[in-house]
This record gives sequence, C-alpha cells and structure tokens, in this order.
Amino acid sequence: MTSDLSDDLLLKILSSLPAKDMVGTMLLSKRWKFLWTMVTKLHFDDSFKDYYCDDEDEDYVTDGENIFPYRRFRQYVDKFMILHKSHVLETLTFEIGLVSRADDLATWIRIAIARQVRELEIHRSIADNIDYTFTLPLDLYTYDKLVVLKLCGSIVLDVPLMVSLSSLKSLHLLSVLLYHDEESHCRLLKGCPVLEELVVDKYIYDFGHSCLCENMPEVVEANVKLVCKFPEKLMRSLNSVKHLSLCLQGSMLKPRSRYNQLVHLELCRCSIMWWDLLTRMLKISPKLQVLKLNKCQEPFYDSPIVPIKGSWEPSSVPECLVSHLKTFEWKYYNGSHEEKKVVAYILKHARHLKTATVSAEELSTKIPTRQRKELVSLPRASASCKLVLD
Repeated sequence: MTSDLSDDLLLKILSSLPAKDMVGTMLLSKRWKFLWTMVTKLHFDDSFKDYYCDDEDEDYVTDGENIFPYRRFRQYVDKFMILHKSHVLETLTFEIGLVSRADDLATWIRIAIARQVRELEIHRSIADNIDYTFTLPLDLYTYDKLVVLKLCGSIVLDVPLMVSLSSLKSLHLLSVLLYHDEESHCRLLKGCPVLEELVVDKYIYDFGHSCLCENMPEVVEANVKLVCKFPEKLMRSLNSVKHLSLCLQGSMLKPRSRYNQLVHLELCRCSIMWWDLLTRMLKISPKLQVLKLNKCQEPFYDSPIVPIKGSWEPSSVPECLVSHLKTFEWKYYNGSHEEKKVVAYILKHARHLKTATVSAEELSTKIPTRQRKELVSLPRASASCKLVLD
C-alpha cells in the first residue's frame, strides 16, 4: 500500500517518472495532490504526444484552435516550473527537438539556477543546418553550484571570456558546436578547476579544427571519442589523467608525451586501426593496471567493431605489462587468429595479472568450446592469473 510509504520514498519513486506522468499522480488522492511539486529530479521530453493536440501534422498550425505542438510543450513546462516548489533541484533533464527555442530554454535554466540545480542535461536533436542550432544563456557559465553538465546535439557553446564553474566535476559534450574561435573550449575547461570527468566526441568550430588547450585542470577521468580531426594537442593536455576511455583512430594519435598517472584504460574497437592505438597507449602508460577492450556504449555511436588487419605485436614488451597490469578485459571477442594473438601476448607478458576476462562476440552467448580450449591453453606469465571466459 502506497499509504504506508514515507514521503521521501514516494518522492524518489516520482523522480523516476517523466514530468507529464509525475503530474498525473495528483489525481490519486489528497496526499498525492501536491507531492509532485516537491520532486527534486525533473525530466521533460517534447516528443511525448500527450503535449500535442490531435492534429497529426505537427509541423504547422492548421487553424486558430490547434496549437503548434512545441508551443503546447512550452506552455506545459512554463506552468510546471512555476508550480514546482522544491527549493533545490538535484537534476533537470531536457530532451528537445529542433523547433525548440533558445529563449525558452534560457528561461527554464535561469529558474533552475534559482532552485540551485546540481545536474543539468540537455539532449537536442542533431541538425545538418547550422540555422537550427542555439546558444545557452551566459548565466550558466558562471553558476558555481553546478556539479554535472551534459550537453548533446545542436547546441552552440558561445563561451564568454569569464567562465567560473567552480563546482563542476563532470562535463559531457557530444556533437556540440564551439562558436567564434578555437580557444572557446580552453576557456570553458580552464573555468572548471575541480573537473574530474570529461566526455567529448568531437568539437566542431566555425573557424579552425585545432584542439589546443594548455594549462587545463588535472582531470581524473576522461572519455574521449573522435575529438575533432587532430586530437593530439588535447590528449597532451590530459597527461595527468588516471582513468581514460578512448575511441580514436590509431593513426590520429602519436606518442609525444607519457601518461605516467594513467592506471585505467578502456579502448573502443569501433575505430580504424584501434590496434595501433593500443600499442601506443601501452608504450606510454607505464603504470597501467586495468586494460579493457570494448565497443562504444553511447547510443549515438553504435558502430561495428573493426577487425584487426595485419600482425599485431609491440616492438618491445611495454613496461606496464612487466610491472603493473592486474586486470585485462576483452568484450565482444570473436576468436579470430589476430584477436587470439593479442590475448596471447597480454597473458604471456603480464607478470602481475590477477584477472583476465574474455566475453563472446554476442554477450547473450558463450564462447564456443574450441575457442575456450585455445584460450585456456595459452601460457600465462602470472601464476596467480584467473582466466574468466563468458
């Protein structure tokens, strides 16, 4: 019986619902009537048909009575934000289409800032035409209580000269546009002194394609996916990182610096010549303890795994294998000759390896018996290494 549950628990349940369904609970009983106004996690999605009129054509107004769908959504969010009473917003998420307007979003963001929002996520449809992009309010760049900022899609980062995001620990930028100059993202990152996690897929500039950013904060964890055409300079600025996830072409990165603090590395195998990147990262990461070979998990990057071409083997045994590597994980293993050679090399040279986990190409299936026997028979430098085959 919900009547036996505490308000805190009910608010937690309500927080998992989209805003439209959350408001619908006010009809359940007197107790529920105003409970939704105190929820601290809000999620607005303008694709919900409940916001729209019955008219199937959602692209224009057919007469004076049928309200343009986005206008209906805007009116709903305006009213919701006014009636919402919680003094603190933990999370505010928007999933919006290309007809969404910058001034509306700016208003909602300012209300969220007044409510001391901690996490802000904006997912906007991706457009080929720059005319469909919009900018974020300047207030956001100096809001010192924001801890997580996730932006995705046709959004312009018109970064001002003054950026002060003193509490921001996690920053995600997926398919966003950096406006005016190639120093925009430098100003953004320099204004995040306690940043711990950086997730980017690509920076697109109106001018230039450089990824130079010196004197960045010491990011603890970075997830870098296809960072513009030349990610080398940005990668050099991350040389103090401890956790790193990469989805880059092997030919895009040349080792000009060492990652002396890197202990955890995940490589995506969806990029061309990823095996070259593996060789380079092993060479320049002497203290690496965890190595994971996977595929992109982001919904926008569901790319097939690229098979290894040619023979893979480092010219010399990397220091991390000899001295530090403890965990090795390979997901979506297909058992090809070249893939088996990579696994064999790691097992043969990783003297301190504790666990090696290999999972089948289809995670719902098991590794075939023949492949399992081949893997079990491979020599291991570490007598204590446990081989796990899923």
